[in-house]
Amino acid sequence: MISKLKRQWKWILAGLVVIGFLSSDGLRTFWQRKKALHTLEEKLEEIKVSNKNLTMEIDRLKNDPHAIEQVARKDLGLIQPGEIEYRFVVDHTEAKK
Repeated sequence: MISKLKRQWKWILAGLVVIGFLSSDGLRTFWQRKKALHTLEEKLEEIKVSNKNLTMEIDRLKNDPHAIEQVARKDLGLIQPGEIEYRFVVDHTEAKK
């Protein structure tokens, strides 16, 4: 009799777990959280790659004078003393005629 009660209790408990999990809110919440976790894990990987690239760029700028010169020329438009900068201006109004 006791073993029959134990089996019934296990089935009742399993049924309650299944009903609780499969209720519309429980299952929907589970899948939403699983999808959100997957999205966050992907974003974390992207951020890790970005951080690695930025760390490498910082190291390069700290240790490579040529890298600093490239940034100064490209981003800041600087030139070295004695250099002459030439700028070519194109008149687009003449080209349209």
